[in-house]
Amino acid sequence: MKFEDKIKELEEIIASLENGEVSLDESIEKYTKAMKLVKECDSELKNIEEKVNKIVTENGSLEDFEPEK
Repeated sequence: MKFEDKIKELEEIIASLENGEVSLDESIEKYTKAMKLVKECDSELKNIEEKVNKIVTENGSLEDFEPEK
């Protein structure tokens, strides 16, 4: 599942929990699914952040990105 799809599903879960029309069992199930999606999204964002903080040098190796001050 793509990151954007996970975010959309999270938004749908939050909306259904906020409207209060789901049973307690269904709420717990949705909450559990939402927490799993949050962990997956957080992990993906951390991986992307690491990649963004690296640059490829002319010889093809990765180095930490340090902006000029």
